[in-house]
Amino acid sequence: MKIKFKIKRYNPADHETAEPYVQAYILDVPEGMTVLEALLKIADEQDPTLSFRKSCRSAICGSCAVSINGFSRLACNTQVIPEFKKMGEMLIEPIANHVPLKDLIVDFTPFWKKMNKVNPFLTPYEGAEEKPVSNEDEESIDRSQRCIMCGCCNAECNALQIDEHFIAPAALAKAWRIVGDVREGNARKRLEKLSEEHGMWDCVRCVHCTQYCPKEVAPLKQIEMLRSAAIKEDILDNPGAKHVEAMADSVEKFGRLDEAAMTFRTLGFLKSLGMIPFGLRMEKHGKMPHPHIFPQIENIDEVKKIYEEIGKRRAAEKEGKDKEEKKG
Repeated sequence: MKIKFKIKRYNPADHETAEPYVQAYILDVPEGMTVLEALLKIADEQDPTLSFRKSCRSAICGSCAVSINGFSRLACNTQVIPEFKKMGEMLIEPIANHVPLKDLIVDFTPFWKKMNKVNPFLTPYEGAEEKPVSNEDEESIDRSQRCIMCGCCNAECNALQIDEHFIAPAALAKAWRIVGDVREGNARKRLEKLSEEHGMWDCVRCVHCTQYCPKEVAPLKQIEMLRSAAIKEDILDNPGAKHVEAMADSVEKFGRLDEAAMTFRTLGFLKSLGMIPFGLRMEKHGKMPHPHIFPQIENIDEVKKIYEEIGKRRAAEKEGKDKEEKKG
């Protein structure tokens, strides 16, 4: 089956073609051929100047991540014919949210800097080697250990697209691998650092990181677990945690979200004033929530009983934790 591959090229060293451009190649594709095998064949038989990364060819190293028809994938485990039949074309580009260096090769320096920011190594407390690690303990961090550093999640991250300083999902997933380990001695300090600006609370929950992760790491789930751990540690002096508290309080009092009131709880009075122009634009398009005169839902007592039960469980967990610390 003959298929046209459109590949985005870029060579800053070539003054005649210093701007990105798309080059087409026609290739005879047999059943089972992967995108990486197609790229290798093009480089071997048609254009040896085509540049791309590869290594294991087994979806283990993460080197061959590229954008295939607009979505981040591993070239080595994406078959050409099913993809072509589904999308009707084969457009290969460098992954998004990364600066291209040459053709499909991107600069991973920012990726590794973000990874280093979370100190991706265990700092066990004294005596941690004697701490038993249960199956449940291991299961809580299992997914975060699957990451192969391919960058697909960062490439699809909407928050990173608008804020280059955002720590991004790959580093946050790795952060949970450490924070979630029962032997880690600096979990609270790590959570405090991750709660700062450009940290875990800046995730916009677009779910793209989880959707396009080739190893089912589910970075968003790891981010949610980091947030939950921070709230349990009472690390609340940041807009993200304040927003969660405002949501929980609103549901407890009214049985639903009072979004207009939540803005003031999350941002504070002065910062909320700065949102007035944005609010006016929302009102113009019918997107502005209005406070209700009688906001409580029917059967609000049932909702409050749920909160009471949660409060009892948290108190019991805290009591158990305090007892363990005293024993230690």
